[in-house]
Amino acid sequence: MGEIMSPKEMAGQEQLVEFQHLCDQMMFWINYKEVIVWPEDLKSEKDSQLIMKQKYAKFNEEVAAQESHVNDVMKLADLLIESKHPDEIVIRRRREELKQSWQRMRKLALKRQMLGQEELADAQPMEVIQPEDGKKPTLQSVATEAKLLRGLLEDFLRLEQFEKDCHPTKTWINETIGLMSDDGHLSPTDLNLKMDNHKKLEEDVMSRKNRVEMLTKIQAHLTDVLKMWEVLLAATELKSIHMSQAWQLEKFNHGIDNMTAWLAEVEATLSSPDFGSDLASVELLTKEHALLERDIKTHKDIIDIIVTAAQQFSECGHFDLKNILSKKDVVVKRFDGLGPLQSERQRKLVDALKAYQLFHEMDVEEEWIAKKHEVIAGRGKDIDTVRALIKETQSILQAMQIHDPDVQRVIQSGQKLARGHHLAEEINKRTQQLSEHWASLKERAFERKQSNQLVLLFLFQIKD
Repeated sequence: MGEIMSPKEMAGQEQLVEFQHLCDQMMFWINYKEVIVWPEDLKSEKDSQLIMKQKYAKFNEEVAAQESHVNDVMKLADLLIESKHPDEIVIRRRREELKQSWQRMRKLALKRQMLGQEELADAQPMEVIQPEDGKKPTLQSVATEAKLLRGLLEDFLRLEQFEKDCHPTKTWINETIGLMSDDGHLSPTDLNLKMDNHKKLEEDVMSRKNRVEMLTKIQAHLTDVLKMWEVLLAATELKSIHMSQAWQLEKFNHGIDNMTAWLAEVEATLSSPDFGSDLASVELLTKEHALLERDIKTHKDIIDIIVTAAQQFSECGHFDLKNILSKKDVVVKRFDGLGPLQSERQRKLVDALKAYQLFHEMDVEEEWIAKKHEVIAGRGKDIDTVRALIKETQSILQAMQIHDPDVQRVIQSGQKLARGHHLAEEINKRTQQLSEHWASLKERAFERKQSNQLVLLFLFQIKD
């Protein structure tokens, strides 16, 4: 068993446990908000500007409310560092992790606020956005922009020419349809002239066939392009959703990893075969177990956050939902399994405390018995010393008679406590030793009394 902690060290250990727990709570809250309330999730086509404004305000209020808790954790970390805590390196690392995560959350809140302002400022005139770095555009950047603009202008020019070409063609087709639909050819007059006119129209129609067929090919290609464009838009949207979900999954997995590591540590502690080697060590382990019970109770909030996050992923149809639900079920099952382990260790610590309290009482009785053995072991050399020994032995016998109920109580307590106890073998051994030593003291005291009386009688006869 290691060295027993002083009250100051014990208080420092309790403060470290509290600091670790507060850090865990804040980190899980930050990760949960980053996963569930990403800025784009607030936007909805059905939401009015007022509703979006209310959502932005609510999120900012939650962030502001948590800031005081973050400051409290930072102050506790500074206090532990100033007091030269043995785990100063761990405290500094956790403090820096929390600080960086909180700064990231503040940036997220600012981004959301800016997003809300953009949505609510549709009616305001646009302003020219200057480069953030204030640098003048380079010749290469101007040339690139000019090339892009030229390509767009050429596309617009071709589109305009296409529309110009389409208009007269459509006009000619409508006019020709009217001529071809005329019933004048049914009259048997001027058939030669009508035949000549029809032949000329037919030749004109056939001469334009290639142009119309080209338009048909353009239409077919345009239809294919539009279909491919729709597929591209759908794939882009799905990729964006999956990228956002992948980012959310990374945060969720980080929280799961932290909880898994904590569970492994707690399970190892609760399954430890060390229940102390003496009364002081058992009392220390009992205090540590009380701190662990408090930590387990407060980690229930983190488990609730994990369950809620998994439910949110299920509602939004996350692409890795199967693994998410599997991981959630595993940590929830392991957390629920801490209950029996916790109860079992608590019971064994209580039993160990009772055992070492009993051992302490046995040590007191054994010490009392040893002192009495020393007294009755003495031998007298003359009548006066023998008379004194007889008197002391008689006093011991009377004290033993008075003390016998106490010894019997300790022996009976040992016999009762040994039933089902994990230290049953040692309890039975020490109980049997105490019983034998007590019986031996009784026997030797009675024998010494008789022996001293015979010695005294013999001394009187010699004197006479």
